[in-house]
Amino acid sequence: MDNFLRTMTCLIIFLGLTGCVTQTYENDKNTPVIQNESSNNEIAMTRISLGLGYLKMGNTTQAKLNLEKAKRSAPKLVQVHTAFAHYYDTVGEPKLATQAYEKALSINSDDPDTLNNYGVFLCKQEKYALAEQKMLKAIAVPTYLLVAKSYENLALCQLDADAFDKAEHYLHKSIQHSPSNASTILHMMRLQYAKGDYQLAEQYLKRYEKATRRFMPEALALAFKTYQKQNKAGVAKNYASMLVKMFPQSFQAKQFLLNGLDHTEADELAEKYQLLTKPLLLNKKKKRVVKLSPKGYSAESKNVNAKKRNNTKKFARDRSKTDEKTVQSVSHVDSKKAENKVTLSNESITTNEKKSSIPQHIVKKGDTLFSITVKYNIHMKALERWNNFSRNQSIKIGDVILLADPKK
Repeated sequence: MDNFLRTMTCLIIFLGLTGCVTQTYENDKNTPVIQNESSNNEIAMTRISLGLGYLKMGNTTQAKLNLEKAKRSAPKLVQVHTAFAHYYDTVGEPKLATQAYEKALSINSDDPDTLNNYGVFLCKQEKYALAEQKMLKAIAVPTYLLVAKSYENLALCQLDADAFDKAEHYLHKSIQHSPSNASTILHMMRLQYAKGDYQLAEQYLKRYEKATRRFMPEALALAFKTYQKQNKAGVAKNYASMLVKMFPQSFQAKQFLLNGLDHTEADELAEKYQLLTKPLLLNKKKKRVVKLSPKGYSAESKNVNAKKRNNTKKFARDRSKTDEKTVQSVSHVDSKKAENKVTLSNESITTNEKKSSIPQHIVKKGDTLFSITVKYNIHMKALERWNNFSRNQSIKIGDVILLADPKK
């Protein structure tokens, strides 16, 4: 009896360790082939971890090799295809990334992680409405745990789409689901600063300080600006001192020492908000701009020529007939010179038009990439693509910024 119990116990343990097992048959129907799906999935997940690790290190060859092995082990595993989507997104293949996400959703259309990640990807592609749809679908899955993070992703996506009210709504939802999430609170503080509600921004600063164990240079810089806007110079100075002492090598600390944080990312967001909420003020400013045109040039030329003619006639009346011939000959020469000047001027204008067939902006003192996008009503991502740089890249006085696609 004891031997029987021991045997049964070992059998139960063995069955428990084998996981989910399926049985298929080769050509000979009497010869079963045992496949362990659980083991294949585990192998695939290991390969995925290796592949993503290589991708993070920049070794794209080994990354793809491991992901291909993961696909061979478990071709119907959702995580395999989402990992491929991340890989293709990283190496700059958005079409293949889209196909990988769609393949993952064809296997499980309600997988919340896939929906959330797909939404973030679509936002980067500026497909804001579809991105919002995917992330809200992920949030609606009852078993999804990262709801607060998805709401935060939604809010940042809406900021990219210039939808400030929606962004604020989703940040509120994120904070409701995770009241002590320092990242979300800091985003809300930045948004309130951009909207000009500095007192509310200060309240979120205090909540941020309670929620976090360590400060970040972005938060200290924003705190300095918030108190500075409220004319609380003493408190602002304290935050600036903390910024310089705690993070002396940070971009924010260097900017404070250089120009007193005159223009931060939060200020750029504020300019964007002002541009969207007060278009009438912008139109009034535009009306004051005087633009030169060919008509203006012609009128000016006519006035100059009229004065010359009047002076010539007056001079001619006071001279003898002999002098009149001299005056006429001189006048004839002057008119020829004037015609030559006009011709040269027109040629130079034509040459300049050819040179500036692509609209350009020459960087001046005080310019930032954001201020350039606002001035010409161009999306930041388009400006980055046309000039082949990132928004974190610094620009210098005299740099030429293309304002249209050079390939078209």
